[in-house]
Amino acid sequence: MSDDRMVHPNSPVHFEHWCDYDGCKRRGSFGIERSRAITERRCMEHLADDYWEGRKITRN
Repeated sequence: MSDDRMVHPNSPVHFEHWCDYDGCKRRGSFGIERSRAITERRCMEHLADDYWEGRKITRN
């Protein structure tokens, strides 16, 4: 039986993003595109103040 969770060395997809806040070692689960070239990744604790602006929140 194979392990589908294994990350292959030549995989074209980047799976892990780390928080861009100085000194933080958590995963950056929340990304906000600042420009075409810059995407800022943050964890929940260091989430940017403007992250939720302009986003439509829907709940089922």
